[in-house]
Formats: sequence, C-alpha cells, structure tokens
Amino acid sequence: MSKVCRIAHSVALNRVKYESLLAQAKMLGSLRKEVWHRFGSINGVGANHRVIRSGWVKNRDLSPLPAKAWKETLRDVLDDIKLYEESAKIKVKKAIHNRVKESDERKKYFSDLKSNNWVKNNYLCRMMRKHKKHGQTNVNNQIILEDGVYGQFTGKDGKTWLKIPGFTKGKPIAVPLNTNIKLSGCLRVILKEDIVNVHYAIEQKKHRPCGDRIIGVDKGYTEAFADCLGNLYGQSLGKILTEGTKKRNKRGKARNKLFQLAKKKLHKRKNILKYNLGAKKLDKNNAHQKKLIRNIAFQSVHAIVDLAQEVRAEDLTSPIKNNQDKGKGFNRLMSGWTKGSLAEALETVTKARGSRLRLVNAAYTSQMDSNIRQLSGRRVGDKFYHTNGDVRHAGTNAALNINHRGDDTEITLYTPYREVKKILIARLSASGGVSSSNTCDRPSMTLVAHEKSASTESELPGNL
Repeated sequence: MSKVCRIAHSVALNRVKYESLLAQAKMLGSLRKEVWHRFGSINGVGANHRVIRSGWVKNRDLSPLPAKAWKETLRDVLDDIKLYEESAKIKVKKAIHNRVKESDERKKYFSDLKSNNWVKNNYLCRMMRKHKKHGQTNVNNQIILEDGVYGQFTGKDGKTWLKIPGFTKGKPIAVPLNTNIKLSGCLRVILKEDIVNVHYAIEQKKHRPCGDRIIGVDKGYTEAFADCLGNLYGQSLGKILTEGTKKRNKRGKARNKLFQLAKKKLHKRKNILKYNLGAKKLDKNNAHQKKLIRNIAFQSVHAIVDLAQEVRAEDLTSPIKNNQDKGKGFNRLMSGWTKGSLAEALETVTKARGSRLRLVNAAYTSQMDSNIRQLSGRRVGDKFYHTNGDVRHAGTNAALNINHRGDDTEITLYTPYREVKKILIARLSASGGVSSSNTCDRPSMTLVAHEKSASTESELPGNL
C-alpha cells in the first residue's frame, strides 16, 4: 500500500518558540543554498550524501544547529537535486527518440543516461546542460526531522504535542498541534505566517474498486473532463476559473496603482505597504480557489474511475505551441487553466483505486473527426462539426480520438507533432479525403488542406 502526505498545524503557538524555530530554519536555509550551489551542476552528478556528510563531520563546525537537522537537510537537498536531474532526463529521452532512429544506438544512449555515463558523452552532456540548468534555492523556512529525533506527547485536551530539537541540547521546543494522531516516520516542518505546518505520511486508505471499461478523457476549461461516452464532469470549473482570473486581474490593477502611489509619496509609503498592499488576504483567497478546483478535479476523476479500469488521457507535460495571437484576455484566462491539478487528480485517484492511467500523444486530438478518425471536420468553440454534417461536443470528440490513439501503433507518445500531422495527412490522402479546393462555406465541409493550428487543447467557448 502506498503512502500519502497529510498536514497538521500548530495551535496558539508561543511567539518565542516560533522565533526560535524560524532562526533554525534560516540557518538550514543557508545550508540548502550552499548545497545547491556546490552540487546543483554537472559536478554534483552521483554525489553521495553519506560521503559528503562524513567529510563535513570531520572538517566543519555547523553549531549551534542540531547535528541531525543539518544532516537530514543535506540528504533532502541532494534528493531534490537528483529528482531535478531525473526530470531533465525525461526531456532528453524525448530528444534522443526524435533524433536517433537506430534501435541499438538509441539503447546505448538510454543506458548511458541511466548509469550517469552521460557526463562522458558530448551529445548527452550538451542535452543535459540544456534541460538541467544550474539549480538554486531560496527556501529558508523548513526543518527536516528524522524518525527517532523528535518526541511527542498528548496534552490535556487530547491533542498531540510535537517536541522539536532546538539550539540547546536537552531542551526541545514543544509545539501544540490540531490533531491527535501519533506521528511516525520522517517529518517536514514548514514555518509560514506564524504557523508551524507539520507534513507527515500515512498509509493510503483503501478506496472502492474501479470499473471495467477503457475510457478516453479530454481535459477542458469549461468542464474538467469529457469522456468518450459523452459524459461531462466538473462543469462548474470554467465559471470558477474565469471569475477568479477576472477578480485577480481587477485586484492586481488596483494594487499596482497603490504601489505606484507609494513610490511617489514617500511619506505615505510605509502605511500603504502595511495596510493596503499586504498579502495575507490575497493568499487566503487564492488558496480557497485552489481548494475548490482540487475538489472538482478529484470528484470528477472518481466519477470516471467508477466506470473505467483504464483511463486514457493526453500527455500535456510539454508546453502547448500556438502561433495565433488571441489577445491578452484569452492568454490571461488560459494561464489560469489548472491542467496540472487535473493531471495530478488523474494520477492519484487511478493509483489509489487500482485503475490504470495511460498517457497518449496529444497532437491533433481536438482537430480530428472521431467518426472517421481522420484530420477533417472543424471545431468551433465547444462544438465539433463532422464531415458528414453531425455536430458533437468538442470534448467528447477529442476524448474519442484519445481513446483511439491508445491503440494506434504508428503514433507513439513521443512522436513529434509535425510527424503526427504528416501521418494523419497521409492517411487522409490514402482515403481520397484531401481536396484541392480552398473555399468552403460550411463548418462540416472544412478541408484538411486549410492551415491548422498546432494547439492540441480546448479553445475557450464564445460565452467566456
């Protein structure tokens, strides 16, 4: 059974205790910055925290920091660097797949990439430098607590108190929490706005079983998902995103005027920055909207997994390329689109309920006619006009194409979108579907010869 993260918060924490913990976190933050600076580049490839730790124990004095605190911080930062490197390797693998056609040569590159021999290969080294820039960090509000280092006890109110080692040996700092759970394992303590947030791991609870179908889903803006069966999930998502984006834009313009006023009138600057340009309420509103969006995303995916044993979805990890300039308003709305939350919900829920998530190539799934599985027809807003004159919801049409794409042996997950377009046009030509005519008066008769956008995602409907 896998584990999930939960967060406990401090309640009515003494100010002196918080300042003491914050001082320790800032010292550990300086250590984090140093580790990223020294090992965040190619020189840190294969760095072992035990070897580095042993050298520091002999040659460095990091007092008054608790020994376990800086050792765990060192391990945590090196793990972050390793994770950053692995994410860069995924992008390099895609580049290798596009560049190298021979299977044996491709396997050799993949093997060198996995074994860290890429530092000796000029091509791999150049690609890794391109996708793995020298990392850095400004995090200075975290303390990592190893299992066995911290203590805990139950207060008179039945809640858990966490004992965190401080600068003075034998005098830990007791922090009252809002939970009665018994903490175990490694903890991450994050200090923010006078509150101590304790991140801990628990066994993931067992959910109800999944369905027995194979279902393709399309991520959308007006609704969270549309599936290939014609169902729409999370239809309030677009309204929440649009209202939140407009509200943030209006508030941002007003705050910018106040900020410019503070720059001009120095005698009012202090009061304006303190009383008019604070971020507490702003952060609270943004956090509330994120919770609403996450709830919609997870509820929608649970409804999908009730039906699906395998969920097929687009891989949208790469930036969406679109040469069309649709204006600031459109760009602002789309920048608030939470495709990351939708992807997170898909990955988390399918894993928790024993379903399978399969990512497919996203290129042109929104522009294809799902009836004939060819690059014809036309999309207008949230409607798709098929070649035969039928009209279907654009999300449902895309979901059908995504479902079919999972069985397409010619178009793989890493096939470049230009190659996908060539394949689709070749299929259309073979079926006699390409016409030399450049005029068309009906959406359902749109020709594939017309110029098509490289965007693979939903366009905003006209009413937004």
